[in-house]
Amino acid sequence: MTEPVGIIAGESVLPLLSCREAQRQGKKTIVAAVKGLALPELAREADVWAEFSIGQLGGVIRFFKWNGVRRALMIGRVKHAAIFSIWTMDGKFLRFLTKVKDKTTTSLLATLADFFSNEGIEIMDSTFFLKEYLLEAKNYTPQIRVKDALAWDIEFAWEKAWGIAALDIGQTICVKNRAVVAVEAMEGTDRTITRAAEIAGPGLVVAKVSRPGHDMRFDVPVVGLKTMGILEECRAAAFVLEAKKTLMLDQADMIERAGKKNIVLMGKT
Repeated sequence: MTEPVGIIAGESVLPLLSCREAQRQGKKTIVAAVKGLALPELAREADVWAEFSIGQLGGVIRFFKWNGVRRALMIGRVKHAAIFSIWTMDGKFLRFLTKVKDKTTTSLLATLADFFSNEGIEIMDSTFFLKEYLLEAKNYTPQIRVKDALAWDIEFAWEKAWGIAALDIGQTICVKNRAVVAVEAMEGTDRTITRAAEIAGPGLVVAKVSRPGHDMRFDVPVVGLKTMGILEECRAAAFVLEAKKTLMLDQADMIERAGKKNIVLMGKT
């Protein structure tokens, strides 16, 4: 193995997939896992592994430098609401907080990336080792007839999703009959869909996008079978995702299940 690559790992399978692909490419993987979030398998498969709480920024930086890391990626979910439950902070983390403009996701993560850069560690595109999971711009369920009313809802949802994304509120919006039913904030996509179904019932169109000019180093939209299960339960009509900037896990199963439940699954630009 040659150049070491750092991985700041939150929850989900994405850090593990990134670790495996980096190793396949001959990289030595140095994993700084967020305590209580990263999958146990990651500790076994990483070349070097250590666990840190969210407030131990100085510890992560020292760990990376000790292992020769000059490039790292941040991958895996850390819930936005975690900012309200950080009880222990080291000096580096306190310095980081003084540089944060506000507590929006974009501001927090962009400032964090710049903080690492100033320490000599470049934060990479978070999809660098996950390109095969990025959605294409196409209808993945062409066998499902898209009637005019549904097509109108899809376009309406797409337009409104970009509106909330531009305000850095959330990435997901749910609409029905060209009316906005629910908008994502800190609760996440799955809970937003559930809430929308409680309000409007079946037939929702769910759209999920990144932000205008999205920084691919962090917070890239991700969907998988858990979300598909909620869409099935809520009897959604369509799931529309931004192509080239959304990661879709278990793609074959996602497409098959969407087709069986008559849910239009689409990558859109």
